[in-house]
Amino acid sequence: MAMSTFFSSPSLVFSAAVALRVALFFYGLWQDANSPLKYTDIDYYVFTDAARYIAHGRSPYDRETYRYTPLLAWMLLPTTWSSIWFSFGKLLFAVGDIVAGWLIILVLKDSSNMTKERALKFASIWLLNPMVATISTRGSSEGLLGVMVIALLWAVTQRRTFLAGILLGFGVHFKIYPFIYAPSIVWWMDEDHVGSKKGTRGEKGDWISQIQGFFNAARIKLAVVSLSTFLGLNIAMYSM
Repeated sequence: MAMSTFFSSPSLVFSAAVALRVALFFYGLWQDANSPLKYTDIDYYVFTDAARYIAHGRSPYDRETYRYTPLLAWMLLPTTWSSIWFSFGKLLFAVGDIVAGWLIILVLKDSSNMTKERALKFASIWLLNPMVATISTRGSSEGLLGVMVIALLWAVTQRRTFLAGILLGFGVHFKIYPFIYAPSIVWWMDEDHVGSKKGTRGEKGDWISQIQGFFNAARIKLAVVSLSTFLGLNIAMYSM
């Protein structure tokens, strides 16, 4: 099969991406059982221990070195059901990788006017990247964060400001570093991109008019929704 044919077929690329993660998942089980050097990320044991604390009605922070949102531990509650379910989180994170790849295609098609075939080739850099697949199948939660960040980018390019605000607030709550995308998003949300008639620069071009023009409806909405989501989640998690 020609490479051009392979990379122009979504079913082939996504099947290969799934197969790669399945192979690494089972290889990881074998290595954990037969080698002193474990495949599973040490953080995964921290996550699953925190989930076990929650299952027993305790705080996930009773587990030393757990420094993540309780939401992550709750997502991994199935790992406490039985030993068969211990690797549930790895599969969840791997699915996150696949969903992120699909969102990459949507973003490239919608925002860059790429053909589906070309967008698929760029998405393949993520989907078929063995490093990305290894990280998720070892039990790192970065796959979930990848979904949040790409979904945020998709929402922004689709002018879905309310959804973008929720995703930004949730992403920063989940792990602080998605905040670095906020300045770029806010800067992008000018009249040309969001079509706002409010907040345009004054005719005189003085600095006061430019500052007033910067605060358009989309930027204010993004700030309010993202901050409310972030604070709401933090308060809710702290109260629990």
